[in-house]
Amino acid sequence: MVDYLLYCSLVTWHYVMVTAEVMDGFQAIFCPLIPLGLGPDGLSLRALRPFHEAETLLLHCRGIEVGRLHLPAGLQQGELCAIPITRLPRVPLPTELRIAATRDGRDLATPWRIDSADAALSLLGPPEIRIEDLRMDHGVLRGTAREARNGLLEPVLYARINGAGARIVSIESPVGLPEGGCAFRFALPIHPADLTEAGLSVSLLLIGQETPVAHFAWTRHGAGAAERRLAELDGRLRQIEEDAATAQQGLQSALERRLALQQERIDAFIAAASTLLFDRLAGAPAACADALRGLLASGGAVAAGEPMLDRLAERLELPLDSGLFGAGWHREEVYPHGSFRWMGPRGLLLNPVAERALGAVTLEVTGLYRAAAPALVAQFDDAAAEVSVTAREGGTFSVRLVHPQGPQPVRLLRLASQTGGCPADEGESGDRRMLAIAVSRVVFEYTAGAEPDPVSPEEYAVAL
Repeated sequence: MVDYLLYCSLVTWHYVMVTAEVMDGFQAIFCPLIPLGLGPDGLSLRALRPFHEAETLLLHCRGIEVGRLHLPAGLQQGELCAIPITRLPRVPLPTELRIAATRDGRDLATPWRIDSADAALSLLGPPEIRIEDLRMDHGVLRGTAREARNGLLEPVLYARINGAGARIVSIESPVGLPEGGCAFRFALPIHPADLTEAGLSVSLLLIGQETPVAHFAWTRHGAGAAERRLAELDGRLRQIEEDAATAQQGLQSALERRLALQQERIDAFIAAASTLLFDRLAGAPAACADALRGLLASGGAVAAGEPMLDRLAERLELPLDSGLFGAGWHREEVYPHGSFRWMGPRGLLLNPVAERALGAVTLEVTGLYRAAAPALVAQFDDAAAEVSVTAREGGTFSVRLVHPQGPQPVRLLRLASQTGGCPADEGESGDRRMLAIAVSRVVFEYTAGAEPDPVSPEEYAVAL
């Protein structure tokens, strides 16, 4: 019985060896090389027959060269070699590695299949991530990471805040780089509780590695006398720039109104003179008083402000194309459902009747950028205004601004939004404007009183 089992084992071993030689010989007819496996040295190969067809072996993955091996003397039958792999592209899995002598040449071995990203880690070693443009943006730590070799990487980042605890980092799906490897963007929200008296310290680490891939630090420094003086000068300079821009816009608006009114009077004069001349030529006396004398008698000084506004009314609504919209406002946008004007981070509004006591200002907000509700800070000249926001139907809001000391004559209204942004920077569109709120209506409310004295455009612009 023992002899019989020994005989069966010898027959089986002989059959396996013969079958392997036959298979190697059959494959050698078409492919002179056979892949053995992946390792730190690359893809290992064995020559099935003498190989002298090419001096260089190229290794491709989806048409991208990932490694090459120079063979000046070729390979002998049974000789082993390994093609070093320097990178892997970002391709869908599973994928294959192909060996050829040229980019478009025939395969010299059967393709080697890669089923998971773990093979890339064992082949290329630990990831070498490089962080670019690490920055703090509106309370969020953002950046871009690059891995120049391993395109199959599925990164998982976490952060240590002030050296304690761990917080997961949001990561977008990696994208492939043309030369191999991958890149991905990440974001980490910073909470107010993360800021301490000593400042803020953030270390970014990759799962499986103890060495941080990036470090961000912010230290709080006390402001000295020079810094405080510089801040004061910066504020005064900004105030002067805003006042200069407002005065220039006021002069331009007054000039345009005066030219428009002058043109209207010229047209009316021509019409009246033509009517008078035609009536006399026709021999029919005029049915009413002399239109020309009436026109000349009605001439007077031009009232300051918008010509179409009633300066004695208790409520004045500014047209959206009015010149009283100062710096920080974009042009009026007209659509079938209505019109509005976008305001940037800051905006100025001129009071149409600066000499009257202003009770309140109401803004109808129909649009917001990157915000759920308006967040405004307002000033009547140099006094901080009381701001109240009321939600309306259809997602609109009514913002009411009141002077803290009651009705007062006000020259200028300053608005500042705590929210907003640029659509082009967010990748939503090519609009490069800074947008905060869209206003469809502005109403000035005055207290009842005597009629104000007329002011010329020149005096009104100089007062600005």
